[in-house]
Amino acid sequence: MQFTHLDDKDLLFYSRHILLPNIGIEGQQKLNLAEVTIFGLGGLGNLLSIYIASSGIKKINLVDFDVVEETNLQRQITFTSKDFGTLKVDVIEKFLKEKYPDIIIKKYPKKITKCIQVESIIENSDIVLDGTDNFVVRKIINKACLIKNKKLIIGAVEGYSGQLMTVITDKSACYECVYENLIDNNSCSDTGVLAPLVGMISSMMAIECINIITGNKSSYENKLLIINGLNVSVDIMSTKRNKACETSCIKIK
Repeated sequence: MQFTHLDDKDLLFYSRHILLPNIGIEGQQKLNLAEVTIFGLGGLGNLLSIYIASSGIKKINLVDFDVVEETNLQRQITFTSKDFGTLKVDVIEKFLKEKYPDIIIKKYPKKITKCIQVESIIENSDIVLDGTDNFVVRKIINKACLIKNKKLIIGAVEGYSGQLMTVITDKSACYECVYENLIDNNSCSDTGVLAPLVGMISSMMAIECINIITGNKSSYENKLLIINGLNVSVDIMSTKRNKACETSCIKIK
């Protein structure tokens, strides 16, 4: 199925987007034609899937091997107790299709262990959204996006800290440029997570995605956004490409 134009129903449904000067009809059509891949359907990916679908992106790839558990409900709002033991990709697909019947969803209930897996999944994607909570997996996704020349938006939340950066091949620092010496692999099950902070970071990831697709400038290219949820402060650090980067992002073409 191809979405080649906005019909009367679309014009009404997305009217509040279309009124925005940096989106308009042309930008909304770009959103409707875009394909986005979301890795990780936990706190970030769960909310991201809603924001992305409601913005008019019709083709979404969902990647997560995990099932719904009771501890997820604190911050993963598409799930209920009836979903315990069910694959997250299945629950979110059902949730989105009930609200947006014409959406096209591809599900990948698999654990990411190799770069070639990611390369295959993102082949036709315009934007890749990384909401995983595993440093090893983030590095794999980062490398695959560099190889396939895909724009990558990375979000993370741990404890009271939320972070966001965008990776653009040949233009920006990549994930390993910024986190070259990071070996810690704590997750929210180890350190806890502030639920509203997950909402903040996922919202900002969705906005960045929409801005890039509609032809507006990335806000986080060569920047690292850090939000402290304890005192609600925001810092933006400049980043740069590292010639010693293990991913060799400067050499990847």
